[in-house]
Amino acid sequence: MRTLKAFSTWLHTEGYISENHLQNLKLPKAPSVLIQPLTPEEILRSLKRIGTHTSMARRNLTVFMLALDTGLRESEIASIELGDLNLEAGQIKVMGKGAKERVVPVGNRVRLELYAYIQKERAKFDYAKSNRLFLGPGGVPLTANGIKLMFSRLARLTKIPRLHCHLCRHSFGIAYLLNGGDVFSLKAILGHSSFEMVNHYLHFTTAQISEQHRKYSPIDNMMGNNG
Repeated sequence: MRTLKAFSTWLHTEGYISENHLQNLKLPKAPSVLIQPLTPEEILRSLKRIGTHTSMARRNLTVFMLALDTGLRESEIASIELGDLNLEAGQIKVMGKGAKERVVPVGNRVRLELYAYIQKERAKFDYAKSNRLFLGPGGVPLTANGIKLMFSRLARLTKIPRLHCHLCRHSFGIAYLLNGGDVFSLKAILGHSSFEMVNHYLHFTTAQISEQHRKYSPIDNMMGNNG
């Protein structure tokens, strides 16, 4: 509906129609579906399937771990340049939606993985004279579409059909909150302009906590669940 409204506005602006009939059309309420994040088993399966046997495998492993540890979008990962890294401080400067720049923290394990990738694999393409962090065969910069294809192949190989880069973003947000993170810092890390999406993660964590309680309720487990 948003696409149709935008198209109608463009038609009216360009003079193809005399009146923007969809201008006041109310958007239908989208169904609220709980996000199913990657499980620890699925993450380990993905890491093992990617491996480190080639330069491209090492690159892909680093991309996967970075996406899962920071919640960065495909376009944000693809656009990272070497000068955007401050690995000593564990930070990456990224350009998000709406040309909004932000600094994203990186965990120690991923920081070491980035060091290893840059020193052992990316250094092989110094002749390419590209400042991009992630490079493909021949030193060509990895694109957002290239990352999308990488995840598509991984989804097939791991038999996790729902696996894509944005699922790593969702999985990061949910894990961040479940591990004790707060919504304000999560909003800043993910680059959201409002709390709408962050609230979606909160809804999931509430459902997750309820499910965990059903499994591990002290009274139910001690006396038996007769419900």
